[in-house]
Amino acid sequence: MTFEQLLYAEVLSHHPSMQTAADILHITKSGLSLSINQLEKELGVKIFEKTSKGTVVTPAGLQLLSAVSSVLHSKNALVSTAATLSDPASHETVSIRYMNTMLTSFIDCFLGAFQKEFPNVMLDIRRYERDQILQAVRNQEIDAGFIVMPNNLLELGEGVQFEQVCQSNIMLICSAENELLQKEIITLDDLKSQQYCMYNDESQDYLFNQLQFLCGPLPLIMRSDDSWAMHEVICKKNAVSFGRAILASLSREEASDDLKMVSIGHLVDDHSNMGWITNSYHGPSAPAMKLMKMITEEIKKSVAE
Repeated sequence: MTFEQLLYAEVLSHHPSMQTAADILHITKSGLSLSINQLEKELGVKIFEKTSKGTVVTPAGLQLLSAVSSVLHSKNALVSTAATLSDPASHETVSIRYMNTMLTSFIDCFLGAFQKEFPNVMLDIRRYERDQILQAVRNQEIDAGFIVMPNNLLELGEGVQFEQVCQSNIMLICSAENELLQKEIITLDDLKSQQYCMYNDESQDYLFNQLQFLCGPLPLIMRSDDSWAMHEVICKKNAVSFGRAILASLSREEASDDLKMVSIGHLVDDHSNMGWITNSYHGPSAPAMKLMKMITEEIKKSVAE
């Protein structure tokens, strides 16, 4: 039995046509058939059978193929680990987690000067909730997190440290047709008349709760992590959401000509701090620190403009 035979079985299991599978594997149909027959003979199990619908997996074959997939995954993991150990500098990964919104600075900096200096470094960047980011930083699972810290939350606990990059305030996002845009000053009665949609974001939860303390229960019609869905609800249902003023210039998701922002800072404390959190005892890798510095400089430049 060889890894090649296992791969052939894996590919064939996804295609009823043996010719199609052979074409994908760049071998002849007869060569594929011979290899599968040899594998079945060695294992003593019929993995495939020919029917009027083509080549299909037998019930016993289904059970075996889950093990085949595991073996192939393990083989690839082994090769990848060996390559990393033999040449660590060529297989580094920078791991960053961010809250809510992808900033253009993250990708612009990575694709620019950083890639020229570190062409072999892979960027692993994903959206997490704040608590998930904090836990990942404490456990040294990632290099850093980029989070929003409300003014009321200044302590992150042991094992992590916060470096502020900029400050921002939360605004109400509404459509260009919303009557709030005609108001000189937004009142609590104005807020009571709106429907709300929110991102799954702790800082937005906090602000929404503050508004409800002042206004009483407010109608929440949708929660989502998707910017397109938020845009549709705001425009088509004339709803309002929360957004940070700074993101209009730093995010493709927040920037939109048909969405407007309204200040509510005179009603609630809407200020927050944005920045990096890292492990207090085990700092980011050198490439991660370089990328973080580039991103920080880009954000501060955008804020100054």
